[in-house]
Amino acid sequence: MKDYDIQQFDVTTASKKEWTKFHKYRRKRNSEVFPGDPVEDDMVYEEWEKTSIDEFEINSYAVSMKENPSEIVAWLQLCVFKETSPSYSGNEHMVIVRSMAVLKEYRRRGIGLDLLKLVYDFAAERKKRLVLGGTAEKEGRELNRLLGGTEALEMRINRLSMDKVDWNMVEKWESEGTEKSPDASLMIYSSIPDNILEDYCKKYTEVYNQMPLDELDVGHTVYTPELWRKYEDTSVKTGETWLTAVIREKNGDISGLTDIIYHPSKAPLLKQLLTGVDQKYRGKGKGKWVKAAMLLKVREKFPDIKTISTSTATSNAPMIAINERLGFKLHREIFNIQVDTEKLGQFLKGR
Repeated sequence: MKDYDIQQFDVTTASKKEWTKFHKYRRKRNSEVFPGDPVEDDMVYEEWEKTSIDEFEINSYAVSMKENPSEIVAWLQLCVFKETSPSYSGNEHMVIVRSMAVLKEYRRRGIGLDLLKLVYDFAAERKKRLVLGGTAEKEGRELNRLLGGTEALEMRINRLSMDKVDWNMVEKWESEGTEKSPDASLMIYSSIPDNILEDYCKKYTEVYNQMPLDELDVGHTVYTPELWRKYEDTSVKTGETWLTAVIREKNGDISGLTDIIYHPSKAPLLKQLLTGVDQKYRGKGKGKWVKAAMLLKVREKFPDIKTISTSTATSNAPMIAINERLGFKLHREIFNIQVDTEKLGQFLKGR
């Protein structure tokens, strides 16, 4: 007789009581993986979860002990791209495991194995041949090896302490960017203007998909103007500040970009998202220019920020070089893993 129950959790219909249970689990889990980091505000998390159902079919599962049903001790969230998503083509073969974790004190009870069965059933029912996930823990890497999976893409979480920045160098990078590209302009937006939104989404999609993927078996992620405005609306609704620095050439080309997300609940930590330069405009210091301009804006606008965090593929040497010159240091490694659905099924049969 199992001493735990697994129940589905629907982000669209969950009650306040159910969300409260989940957020308590989320904080415990965050303290295990990223001890000392601030936890995202509950409302922010919920709104972004609800926004994501526009693109994904999402199944979530909460595990509670029978003796204490008011506490969640494990969580599983699976998703697949909907056929209506602009990113569906090229990604129709996979299930994404957004989260699968058991709190440390409740491990070795069979919960993880039951969650794996749910993963397999979800993938098999939808005829998906690949399961993708990610882990920052040695236990997750070991499980992946047992399943016969691969560590397809290694990522670095790099962090920069604002009090360690060489601000003279940063200001020099910004001025050099203007000098080296006198016909280009750099603007920082809180919302992408209508007149460049379509071009911006095309360039963001292009630059995003130029990031190294190593052995990761995924297709392109596509950003459309409609999707972008939905993201902006959610950001405004949750009280976030989303700033984007854009370099535009005299001919109208968008040659470089970077964006950051700020929310008071995450301070003193701030997340930098995508930074990229169009391939035909590389080698002219535009990466340093756009990074420097955004860093100066963060210093000016968000005095409560002490640390900036960004993620970079370990194989992305040019971006790592820029980040290291700014003073970013390795904080954690994250491994993007992938397992054939068939191999997962074979593993479960042996259990």
